[in-house]
Amino acid sequence: MSVVGSPKAPCRGRLRPLAVLLILLAALPLGGTAAGSSSTRAKGIDISNNNGAINWAKVAGAGYRFAFGKATEGTTFTDGTYSTNRNASESAGLVFGAYHFARPSGTTAAAATASAVAQADYFLSVAQPQPGELPPVLDLEKTGSLSPTLLTAWTQAWVDEVYSRLGVEPFVYSSPAFWQSYLGDTTSIAASGALLWIAHWTNASDPWVPAQNWNGAGWTFWQWTDCASVPGLPHCTDGDRMNGATPSSVAIQPYDTTDLPALSTPPTVVGTAEAGKLLAVAPGTWVGGKPVAFTYQWRRCDAAGANCVTISGATQEKYTPVSADVGHSLKVLVTATATSGSGKALTAPTVSISPAGTPPSARPANLSPPTTAGTTQVGQVMTSSVGTWTGAPKKFTYRWQRCDATGANCAAIKNATSSTYTLTPDDVGSTLALVVTATGAGGAASARSAGATHVVALAPLPPPSIGSQTVAQGIAGNVETEDDRADATWQPGAVPVGLTFALDTFQGTLSVPGSEVSVSVPNLPATGFAWPVEVSYTTAEPPKTVPGYSVDGKVYNALPVLSTPDLPAGQAVGSYVGSDGILNVLTRTPLDLALFAARKWGDPRYTSASGPSLVRKTPLETFLQRGSRSVLVVTRLAAASQTRLTATIVSAAHKRIAIFPKGSELGVRLPAGRPTHTLQAERDRPGTVIVRLRLNGRYLAAGRYRLRITAVDPWGRRSAVSLPFRYAGWR
Repeated sequence: MSVVGSPKAPCRGRLRPLAVLLILLAALPLGGTAAGSSSTRAKGIDISNNNGAINWAKVAGAGYRFAFGKATEGTTFTDGTYSTNRNASESAGLVFGAYHFARPSGTTAAAATASAVAQADYFLSVAQPQPGELPPVLDLEKTGSLSPTLLTAWTQAWVDEVYSRLGVEPFVYSSPAFWQSYLGDTTSIAASGALLWIAHWTNASDPWVPAQNWNGAGWTFWQWTDCASVPGLPHCTDGDRMNGATPSSVAIQPYDTTDLPALSTPPTVVGTAEAGKLLAVAPGTWVGGKPVAFTYQWRRCDAAGANCVTISGATQEKYTPVSADVGHSLKVLVTATATSGSGKALTAPTVSISPAGTPPSARPANLSPPTTAGTTQVGQVMTSSVGTWTGAPKKFTYRWQRCDATGANCAAIKNATSSTYTLTPDDVGSTLALVVTATGAGGAASARSAGATHVVALAPLPPPSIGSQTVAQGIAGNVETEDDRADATWQPGAVPVGLTFALDTFQGTLSVPGSEVSVSVPNLPATGFAWPVEVSYTTAEPPKTVPGYSVDGKVYNALPVLSTPDLPAGQAVGSYVGSDGILNVLTRTPLDLALFAARKWGDPRYTSASGPSLVRKTPLETFLQRGSRSVLVVTRLAAASQTRLTATIVSAAHKRIAIFPKGSELGVRLPAGRPTHTLQAERDRPGTVIVRLRLNGRYLAAGRYRLRITAVDPWGRRSAVSLPFRYAGWR
């Protein structure tokens, strides 16, 4: 349990647990009291300049243990005896505390807040409460003609200001009747953490405590009479008792003088956002170094609270908006300064200031159009201001548009709905506009930014990196291979920031030596590059070669040819040859590139996505050639790619049958040669594969046989067909 009066963390406003509250209430008589009995209650007095000279040694000798002395009243009066009574009472051994006589004022919440903050600051500047002294006191006896609601707000603002500056919960001094009559018996002040010094003049053993026994916390000090005869005073004075025997137990603990002030509860602006009506700022609560002093700087912003500028001379806790503020929102920069240093915090923006007399339900109307700012270059961030608006809009929505170079023919940019927008390669050659929609109590209205931006340009390429480059925010990419055979470039946004883009060389098996290039980006999302990366060879493509690409490092396909240097949406890769004969490849995915000899094994133009994929086109038939006593096995197949074909024929007993190359055909006509059990051929193009195999009819027994043909493409992918047939024998 924290010590009363000690600086503590911002747990203000936390109500005691219900169980504790019930125990406390059960221990109280109906009038409300606390644990200390009359025999253990320390005696004290409260004094002001009305008491004249005091012999504090006699006061102490009579058993008085504490004293409260008046320090200030309003924002101009300082009690002339304050310093004397403070020093003398403490020298005599009493625990001393200071109080402020409240002069509430203000006809609005903002005016009441400003009045309370000003009086709290004035009090602290005079009283300067120190560790070992009693916490500050707000002496609340006057209403200033404020309503209960406004007087409660005034009291809370005073209490909050003292707590924010010292980190100490202050006391509120009030009589039960005053609290019930003029503050509606509210419990909110007690619930926020303020302590009670109750003024109830009675001979009863306990005082009457308002606000539901001060929200269950009870009283700490009790002014039980206004005329106690006290040795050392020329006439009777206010007599007080403590709900306990040791006043020092509730004294201010040592301040934290080492930590910097740190924000706990944000500052807020109080009041109606209308020209000519007072606004005030509550500085919020702060932890860390204490005590602190607050300074203020009001700022004029656009209607959304951005693009703020300082308002000259607006450096107090209150400010009255002028005509120049109409359509703008306001913010306040609050600086909390302690001996250890300072901390700063901004309030949330007000709604836009309305013209004097404007009803809060008016439909928003634009006074000055939205604006955009930024360098119109890919990767750069465009910022915006919503402009100024009347009608107190509370919500702004944004829609960025892409327009032609003249600022016309605009269309909304997908997902570009925040106050900022990062330029992408899609924006190159275009201008931008922004449509802002303001919504308030009276409806919604939209306004478009004035004029067009400059035409968006490509980001300049940095000097090339060798081998790899870590992608940086807003910076284009430029990487060369170590042997300078190729380079890769990209615009900001194409490759995720923080990843490493690598451009390497490797040795292929079927490709033209020295043409192989690999693009890799570890941890790249499966969606690939957001915009194409361009890979360019540094020398012209040799004649009779074909460029190919592979996304798995195994199978190469022919590069699609682009009619323009632009990769269509939805297409992963494409290539074009510049006027200089240089091959350029645009890709949305990491890949391997290489050149291949045209019409040779591995020519990627003849690669199929499905592999060689053998399919029978005609039924298998057998024919007898009586002149040569040969048997011909004939069929037609289709192959989807370049293939190397292997044919075998086996009997039902799994015996392989010899095939004569002469007169046979396996996709191509075969030269003469010795009979073989495995016939092989290479076909450099996809298409129909004519199969015509010649067997020795003299020795081929009647029976069941099976022709098996296997096809392998240049990348090792296989396909096979197995065709059974019956041979009736030579007849």
